[in-house]
Amino acid sequence: MSDSLENARKFLEALQRSDLSKLISHSEVESGVSDDFWTEVIIRSPRPFAEAIASLPKHDRKRIAEAVVSDEGGTSVPADIVNHEMPGPPIEGFPALLPELVIHQEMMIKVATGEASIQDVNDYYIARQVRVASFCGSSGIQYDNGHSDLWAWFHHYKEHFGTYAERRKYVRDLFKSAIGAAASKTLPSVPTREPTGWERVDRALAKARLQIGTSSDEEDYQAIGLLCREVMISLAQAVYDPAIHVSEDGVSPSLTDANRMLEGYVGHSFPGESYKEVRAHARAALALALNLQHRRTATRKLAALCLEAATSATSIIAIISDRDH
Repeated sequence: MSDSLENARKFLEALQRSDLSKLISHSEVESGVSDDFWTEVIIRSPRPFAEAIASLPKHDRKRIAEAVVSDEGGTSVPADIVNHEMPGPPIEGFPALLPELVIHQEMMIKVATGEASIQDVNDYYIARQVRVASFCGSSGIQYDNGHSDLWAWFHHYKEHFGTYAERRKYVRDLFKSAIGAAASKTLPSVPTREPTGWERVDRALAKARLQIGTSSDEEDYQAIGLLCREVMISLAQAVYDPAIHVSEDGVSPSLTDANRMLEGYVGHSFPGESYKEVRAHARAALALALNLQHRRTATRKLAALCLEAATSATSIIAIISDRDH
């Protein structure tokens, strides 16, 4: 994290704006100065954080600009920020819940105050409503928005709220608890690597990454162990050739004996004691998966460790097989 971003987040946290602090947590910030006056604050963020920041009301965007230059005394604060979307894949799963909630909230306000038409944004609202409700439900966050689409919201505010101010207050009150909860949750991240091209391996890893973002109890985390075990079995099946690969103990492996299949494969590629650590890596990843699968006290941290081990083992086997070239 750069000093500017760290200082900005501390400033926002001191103002009890953990929502804004977390919205810029994945961002890169840059400020420009001319004649001792700040001319602009540039924020670059991945999707959907960039969209959420863009949707913020102007006073919140100005507060972010103020936070970025807060450690530079005597300078003027830009009235707004310059917001850019980073190239690359979006952040998904539970880590994206906060920006999804912010986008959803601001979309309801914009429709209710004439800044957006229902026809233009309703499909996006419906899809996001399903995602947000699912993530909140699986993580124990209370989410009370019962408006299934923007037409339902239209009929509600037409009947109950005559002014824009009333509509804004209703929506912000509706989202306040969920946004606060999403902003306060801190979860360890699980990095994503490039697909290997082994379809079953990539599919199981993708499912595990998605599930870890929405899991909230021991059974969910145990299921990630099962997925990681399937990753290791599919990986072994993808590279093992019984005609040329022999396990260390000489026993012919079954179709689900990932340990012996990977031992045979790695041992053929890297024979001898000097490469025993390479062979041990895959064994350790499988052992973690089996441990997590059967651990009734499974936690998200253990699930994240297990997923990282399976992902790392997959990357190592891909390197050995020249799959990354």
